Amino acid sequence: MKISQLPLMLLPLVAVALAACLAVLFASIFDQAQLRGIYLVWQENETFAAASVALLAAMYAARPVYLQVRAQSVQAALDLLRRIEADTEACIEARKRLFDLRRAVVTLAGEIHAYAESQEATAQDLKDAVTAFRAVSPQELLVLSERATINSADQMKLVALSAILKIAQQAVSEILAEEWGGVIAQAVVAKEHDFISIKLAGLFNLSSEIAEDLEVQEATMRARAKELREVADTVMV
Repeated sequence: MKISQLPLMLLPLVAVALAACLAVLFASIFDQAQLRGIYLVWQENETFAAASVALLAAMYAARPVYLQVRAQSVQAALDLLRRIEADTEACIEARKRLFDLRRAVVTLAGEIHAYAESQEATAQDLKDAVTAFRAVSPQELLVLSERATINSADQMKLVALSAILKIAQQAVSEILAEEWGGVIAQAVVAKEHDFISIKLAGLFNLSSEIAEDLEVQEATMRARAKELREVADTVMV
């Protein structure tokens, strides 16, 4: 049996046809992969778009609650700020009363010393100094010690200050009780000079310590009030 052979001229055509078939096959495979990738990307974008829409809807629905929370935060900060400002004013008033006490103590100590030493002191000057000294109420100091913003150490100091002030006022009242015909006996003043001087020195030192503590507390509250104002301004913007 004879086997027929293809002419040599047909071999290039067969090769071209085979290459074309392979090209079509690869193109078909590539198109399917590309279409599958595009479909997957579309699915991912569709999921992201749906999530974005849901997030925007949730944010819009939560806006009233968010605004309410902001308003409550601002109100709480303002309430705390008012309390701190009131406590600051109380500290200022307490320091003022302690300053008045120290001034009265210094004046009375000078007048008692001058009168006991016969250094041109008059009974009227002594009585005026005693009147200014007695103008500070020991009960008022006890009220200050009961404030919630006063720490325990200063509370004890204020209680002690009130007790010493009461004793000193009683002592100078006894001196005035010895007045006769507008004159206070020098011997009476000299007799009580050392006792009263010790009490006055204690009042001055103790009131100075309390005033320094209140000054530190006032500075702390002012700094805190500044922070609250900044927070309220930031939230309200």
